[in-house]
Amino acid sequence: MVSSDGLETWFDYQLYVLGLAIAFIVVTATWNRFVASLGTLPLTGPDIEPTDPTVALAVTVTGVLVIVLLVALTGLLNRERP
Repeated sequence: MVSSDGLETWFDYQLYVLGLAIAFIVVTATWNRFVASLGTLPLTGPDIEPTDPTVALAVTVTGVLVIVLLVALTGLLNRERP
């Protein structure tokens, strides 16, 4: 006969798998919408060359924002809790 502890563990794993599946679907849908919105930006127009300073500025600003976000998150996560 199956023990109740084993059954609870099985349900816990089922919930983890279901949560991962839902998270994967949400991330995929969000990524698709994000990529579709990038296609509407003027940086992807035919009149802008990859060597244009606007493209370099956009890439640089994006990189700086990612670095600032990572530093802020690291500071929050390494903070001592009372």
